[in-house]
Amino acid sequence: MCIYKDANYTTTERVKDLLSQMTLEEKVAQLGAQWLILDESGDHQERELEMSSNSASRTVQEKLKHGLGQITRPLGTHTVGAEKGVKALNELQKYLIEETRLGIPAISHEECLVGLMAQGATLYPSSLNYGHTWNPELIEKVAEDIGRQARTVGAKQGLAPVLDVSRDVRWGRTEETLAEDPYLVGMMATSYVKGLQGKDRDLIATLKHYVGHSASEGARNHAPVNLGFKELNDTFLLPFEMAVKLGNAGSVMPAYHDIDGEPCHSSSYLMTEVLRNQWGFDGLIVADYGGVELLSEHHATATDRVDAAAQAFNAGLDVELPDDACTTYISQAVDQGLITQEKIDEIVSRILSVKFDLGLFEKPYTPVPTDSLHNELSEELAYQAASESIVLLKNDGQLPLAQNSKVALLGATADDPLALLGGYSFPVHLILSGSDASERVAKSIKEALEDRVTLIGYKKGCDILTERHGGAPVFPGDVDMAVAQNTTSPVSMDTSNIESAVSIISDADVAVVCVGDLAGLFQTGTIGEGSDADSLNLPGVQQQLLDAALDSGKPVVVLVTGGRPYCLGRAEDEAAAIVYGWAPGQCGADAIADVLTGVTNPSGKLTISIPKNVGAVPYFYNHKLKSAGTPIAFHFGSRFNFGFGLSYTNFDYSNTTLVKVDYDFDESVTLSVDITNTGDRSGAEIVQLYARDKVCSVVRPVKELKGFKKVHLEAGETKTVTFSLPIDMLSFTDSSHQRVVEGGEFDLMLARSSQEVESRHTIKVKPGKKVLPREWKMVCEVSID
Repeated sequence: MCIYKDANYTTTERVKDLLSQMTLEEKVAQLGAQWLILDESGDHQERELEMSSNSASRTVQEKLKHGLGQITRPLGTHTVGAEKGVKALNELQKYLIEETRLGIPAISHEECLVGLMAQGATLYPSSLNYGHTWNPELIEKVAEDIGRQARTVGAKQGLAPVLDVSRDVRWGRTEETLAEDPYLVGMMATSYVKGLQGKDRDLIATLKHYVGHSASEGARNHAPVNLGFKELNDTFLLPFEMAVKLGNAGSVMPAYHDIDGEPCHSSSYLMTEVLRNQWGFDGLIVADYGGVELLSEHHATATDRVDAAAQAFNAGLDVELPDDACTTYISQAVDQGLITQEKIDEIVSRILSVKFDLGLFEKPYTPVPTDSLHNELSEELAYQAASESIVLLKNDGQLPLAQNSKVALLGATADDPLALLGGYSFPVHLILSGSDASERVAKSIKEALEDRVTLIGYKKGCDILTERHGGAPVFPGDVDMAVAQNTTSPVSMDTSNIESAVSIISDADVAVVCVGDLAGLFQTGTIGEGSDADSLNLPGVQQQLLDAALDSGKPVVVLVTGGRPYCLGRAEDEAAAIVYGWAPGQCGADAIADVLTGVTNPSGKLTISIPKNVGAVPYFYNHKLKSAGTPIAFHFGSRFNFGFGLSYTNFDYSNTTLVKVDYDFDESVTLSVDITNTGDRSGAEIVQLYARDKVCSVVRPVKELKGFKKVHLEAGETKTVTFSLPIDMLSFTDSSHQRVVEGGEFDLMLARSSQEVESRHTIKVKPGKKVLPREWKMVCEVSID
């Protein structure tokens, strides 16, 4: 038997043996993927990728004859049940093992940000909802269940989580972000990685989009990013560093854009120097879909696809996804001296190492599923994640709704289950490929409220979109379509049904008006990848509907769902209550209805600030002086800031204790506070710790989150929350691009939100500067007594 087929040998020995037997064509095949419609009988079909053009024409057999690195989304590409999908995947693996010379199996990858993106899988809440729970332990459990479902269908790699730090909420991918704070993103994403991968890392998570994707110019998809390294490192690289070092993430995906003229997909500094050399990353770097060919067809930093492939792989890329549009030219790159065979051997060794470590050679086939992907635990977790992410922004006492209250329900999102889903959920994703999206995939808000209150009527009042279909000119190769300016927006501006809709309010005690957006990639919706906004007004004529409801004189409860916050106009002053449910997934309607009726006490707090005006963006709480966060102009700032959220009970902060004031560089600050639930019902408070460097050699933000804890308290109960903050976490990137702590004074703030500080404390770190080691202390430990 060959050494590489014998599991008794080490991975290193097996890789060396297999590599020694491979031809250049077989090595090159490992660097790419194929995106096919798989078939149980082996009659696999082509799937055209919208971003591609001028690809070499080859049959499926020609594409597979030398082997394959990865198979792209075998179940997530089209509507197929788990049983048939796994049988088809096994048939592909059988071909690779039995019909190719060396029998190397492929890694199957799937999207799994908001649940496995496949038919029958759980439709979990959006990533934005995950963040708003402020509950890393819960998100780890959610990711464990997503990992179980992904393993069930044979996936060995999941393309999640997203670690982009929100900066401008006009960006369509805001719904995929966790927060506007890098530490919170890092903590939540690390928990997701741990949950998805499990202790054995037999399924690898993929950190994306590396890096700075959310800081794009004008909040436009794929647009350039203009950042210096200090800002890049302290804000955007930090969550990735945490997930690599603390979560042992198995894969990283570069982003589409360029940073100061350097495309991420050809940045040896980011992929090799920072990720591998400085952080010690040992996994696979996989291209974002079409990202390699963009080097020649979009960025114009490569002359052609031969050059593009050489640039990307030389810089540190391991695998091109979703196909081999550029990888197929690697042999030409070798002939032209653009890349060496030694570099190819280095990359293939990493790919093979991962395949051996995943156990693919011993267990290439996936047992055919007999149970449903979604189960009772999935249901509980989806409900809990939705429930804990709901944010109560305003309440004059109208909520919770009285049991006998008569409710009028209005709004475009009130009876649309798709309005509760994120763009990377399976039903929404199918819209892009022209599939029918009319099937009711979950309970709507209307259906959930009907079970709980007296609905005296429901009227839609207006539409958000007139039609939903793919084909918008947003892909990089579609610039000619866009320049022609011959497309019209599908956003509805029809106000003809508003008057009749609000007429039902006269017979009600309270009106619940449901507003927001519809997720859909590349302008099949009003939020999502490629669905960027030019305004923070509600899409279409929803504000007119909301204003008409306010004119009724009856109390109005505003329920906002979707993937970004909106400015609600006069409703922010006049509405009786404002609730944000974000995109809460298949159990979201029940979770929202339970909050509205008081079954559940809301505990979510904002992880993205809501700007007063679109003129204030980009807005974020951890800004520097005189940015949009500084109230120099009336439209600057935020009424609802990061960390803010109300409850149906009240919490008091008392007995704050700081152990000491003076610290050495290698110490931790111990700061504790008593939290008491002074209301008459149980609830949860999110205690937050912020810091500010009072004097620094570089300009620093006005405050930064350094610790947090969600604390559950019964009525009248008191708990002591103790933060242990390493001095390392007061670090920043200096002018020599090193992470350092400078001695001096720091303000520490215990707070309900970034704007509601309960106590301030000044500590002193001894004079001097400490350059932090690779394994610096990145986590503020928090305990509850």
